[in-house]
Amino acid sequence: MEMICLNVGVTGSIACGKSAVSNYLKKLGYIVIDADKIGHEKLNSKDVVEKLVKIFGEQILDTHGVNRLKLGSLVFGNSKNLEKLNEIIHPKIKNEIRKIEKKYSKEKLVFIDVALLFEAKFSDLVDKTIVVYCDEKTQLKRLMKRNNLTKQNALRRINSQLSSKEKAKLGDYIVNNSNSLEFTYKQVDNIIEELLKGDG
Repeated sequence: MEMICLNVGVTGSIACGKSAVSNYLKKLGYIVIDADKIGHEKLNSKDVVEKLVKIFGEQILDTHGVNRLKLGSLVFGNSKNLEKLNEIIHPKIKNEIRKIEKKYSKEKLVFIDVALLFEAKFSDLVDKTIVVYCDEKTQLKRLMKRNNLTKQNALRRINSQLSSKEKAKLGDYIVNNSNSLEFTYKQVDNIIEELLKGDG
């Protein structure tokens, strides 16, 4: 019997270790579709730039196109602006992911790394979801260090997404990334085993 390709979403709140899990999956030889990377590419497509400038003004531009830091300062902590940005960019990302999924439809497992899988209603692109989780204290500490942010700015970013606890409730599988990477990878190995067996 021919095995059907399973498209598996990998998600998690900011600074919870989603990228560490995705990088590990790549090391294991799996296809990982990076929604964030697609988003960056689409952000500078001509029609998107025009729409964004119409809404946010030319202040979001620099010599390379849309400056993500400038745009970020206008959308994080401002739900209306964030919604406007998402309405423009999310359909483009979704279409691109669908195209790539078709391309790899003969694989056993394809992983889709999407930070806002639930918030942006990307769930229809996947068959199963893995939520990478860590406790709030660890998340805040990691984000402040990684992005060189003040506590206030880090909290603004964390609060612009569903909380780790909320996401964990929505996932088919949970990876707790509050401890060592070795422990995280072991959990990922177990999930892959279950997915390949079809026990999920």
